[in-house]
Amino acid sequence: MDASTLVALISSRICHDLVSPISALTTALDILDDDHGADMREQAMDLIRTSANQAAVKLEFMRATFGAGTTGVGTADLGELRELSRRFVESQKPELIWTLPIQTAPRAAARILMNLILVGLDCLPRGGQLEVTGGLQDDKLTLNVIATGTRATLKPAVRAGLAGELPEGGFDGRSVQPYLAFITAAGARAELAARESEERVELIVRIAA
Repeated sequence: MDASTLVALISSRICHDLVSPISALTTALDILDDDHGADMREQAMDLIRTSANQAAVKLEFMRATFGAGTTGVGTADLGELRELSRRFVESQKPELIWTLPIQTAPRAAARILMNLILVGLDCLPRGGQLEVTGGLQDDKLTLNVIATGTRATLKPAVRAGLAGELPEGGFDGRSVQPYLAFITAAGARAELAARESEERVELIVRIAA
């Protein structure tokens, strides 16, 4: 895939995730403009608070996932990324359980991890549990994102993206994001794998520590 197409599709993914809270903000402002009364005004203000918070949380998470903080050389603070992930997942249906014991990781590893958290969330259409775990062994860092829940599944296009393959029908804003995880893993000489069983999807990356 050429760089301009990759950028366009990643931008589509970011915009897709921000449409809902921003549209809700617009709806709330329309209610305030129409002056429906005190009750409707309070509901509109609650909607503004909730939607503004959701938009901010999503922007912070996307910046960490796709931005400069997880590119290049150096290490990333996993404690900070854990907090960003906690707030982001709280705005979705699943529950986040973070048992990863390490506090820092190579930026490439952090970028892959954040992308796999997004993939894991997309595997849980009915909610469930998202666990982030892993550890160090023999100078290798293993990171696991485990999605467990009703109808948890890895869609064929997502599986293809994780393998660096072109999905049937081409990439879109959803399947291109796993492909970004593949590109990052390939550039860092990391191993990327996925395992699927009944109502459980495990995403795995192994990278030099």
